[in-house]
Amino acid sequence: MSVRSSSAKRFLKRWARRLFALGSTIGRSGRETSLTPGLRILTYHRVTEDPADPFTVRPSDFRVQMERVAATGASMPLEEALLELGQGDASSRIVLTFDDGTGDFLTDALPVLGRLRLPATLYVSPARVGEQGFLNWDDLQAIQDPGIRIGSHGLDHRSLGRMSPSEAGFQVSESKRILEDRLGISVNSLAYPFGTIRDYSEGVKADLKRAGYRSACTSVNGVNSKSSDLLELSRTKIEQADGPIFKRILSGGLDGWALVDRNLAAFQNRYVS
Repeated sequence: MSVRSSSAKRFLKRWARRLFALGSTIGRSGRETSLTPGLRILTYHRVTEDPADPFTVRPSDFRVQMERVAATGASMPLEEALLELGQGDASSRIVLTFDDGTGDFLTDALPVLGRLRLPATLYVSPARVGEQGFLNWDDLQAIQDPGIRIGSHGLDHRSLGRMSPSEAGFQVSESKRILEDRLGISVNSLAYPFGTIRDYSEGVKADLKRAGYRSACTSVNGVNSKSSDLLELSRTKIEQADGPIFKRILSGGLDGWALVDRNLAAFQNRYVS
């Protein structure tokens, strides 16, 4: 699974994000590298070398970014962070999430997370477990020991907002059932496949409630507060060229990018197998 993007589009988006982050934090009286109050959920996809895929992060960049996260002392597991947020604690928190469950998570991401003692949630689609390039069931069983929690990414990574209500309901309940049965865990969180505003709906959120999920993550940028909808959590996606602006991202430099997410979703990159 990867995203293929032309070099021209990658160049334009890279500089658009960098200029946006720079402009968003100018004039903040030295707070351009301070953490934003509230819960910031970072999204990673693949940690590997693939210049043509804007959703990959080079292993060397990932190590630097995780060391930065560890240095903040704000990293927490998702469920604990949501609990404290719901109690009205507006302290800065960072939650790490990884979508898809590709093999590089085991080889390139997990060793760094383990060394730095950083918790994370890994969202996987049961139908793709064991496929070429993806983690298998033994891998998923083993990685829970270092503090990695498993969530659903839909049954087979199709947009829940673009299928019939009955199929969407089956996707969220069956993916939860399979993960829980195969891994012997409770699955309480889901990341909407693709995660744009086109990929979920009030009906899908109702399905999640019925299935017993406590939270669900989108790909809409932003930081979460006590008033945030737990089934429509904002996340901040980290892309290949974001290394130079990573500190600004943690301080909210890309939060305004939510305007793009909400108004230009039809033009955003989507996965191809």
